[in-house]
Amino acid sequence: MQSPTVQHWFFLLLLSLAWGFAFYLIAVALHAFAPLTIVNIRLVVGAATLYVIMRWQGQRLPHEPIWWGRFALLSLLGNLIPFSLITWAETEISSSQAGLLMALMPISTMVLAHFFVHEEALTTRRLLGVALGFSGVVILIGGAPLREGSDGTLLAQIAVLLATLAYASNAVQTKRLPPIDSLAVATGSLSVGAVLLLPVTLYLEAETWTAPTLPALSATLALGVASTGLATWIYFRVVADCGPSFLSIINYIIPAIAFAAGVLFLGESARPSQFLGLLFVLAGIALTQAKASANSR
Repeated sequence: MQSPTVQHWFFLLLLSLAWGFAFYLIAVALHAFAPLTIVNIRLVVGAATLYVIMRWQGQRLPHEPIWWGRFALLSLLGNLIPFSLITWAETEISSSQAGLLMALMPISTMVLAHFFVHEEALTTRRLLGVALGFSGVVILIGGAPLREGSDGTLLAQIAVLLATLAYASNAVQTKRLPPIDSLAVATGSLSVGAVLLLPVTLYLEAETWTAPTLPALSATLALGVASTGLATWIYFRVVADCGPSFLSIINYIIPAIAFAAGVLFLGESARPSQFLGLLFVLAGIALTQAKASANSR
């Protein structure tokens, strides 16, 4: 596993933007599409985008059956479960609140990586960074999301938290893959996910399909190309190079982007405590990514 380079930090910025704005795009898409329909469209569009790039580069998907089983597991953990949970959750809670709850993922990722990835042992410095970041998340949320609203709101918040666990499990599973080109992994996993979800979508939501509005259709296509296709490709490459804990810090940045997009473009509410929470989160990032000293273990 290599140390992050300037290129990896640039990839991290692109992922943060693609996944941070995804919460806003989902909220817009929900004006015309049902949740699973949105997920299925973004998987199909994302897979098609990467397939074109893959063939342009002269690459092919692996033929061995074992790889398609791995693709199915990766898609289940990294696409089907979290995409479906988050998209449904945004029918009950705001996009900014869903984005804030996603900041809990680094805690899950670091703990899982500690047990399942040899190079990802927790250090004292990382534990302090996680604690500080978690404190920031608590301030960001302010306790209100778990106290107010209907039962549907509480279930939606739990759904987002479960999505963070699925993402964390996927990051660890990706690091444990045998060597393979990241573009093939991204294309294969999205393709399998689209095929697996299609019959479920047809059975549950086909009757809800109507002619979409232009904003909803544009948002869904953007989800497929940028937030699913290209982002998944970058994701697999960064995890393979630098490990899941490095990638997990985007989930400290994503809430800030999701929060800003929801407030600026959807008119969602903002509280002063949320800005203070972001400062704590950024401090936590600094600690988790700083070089640990020899006696920090």
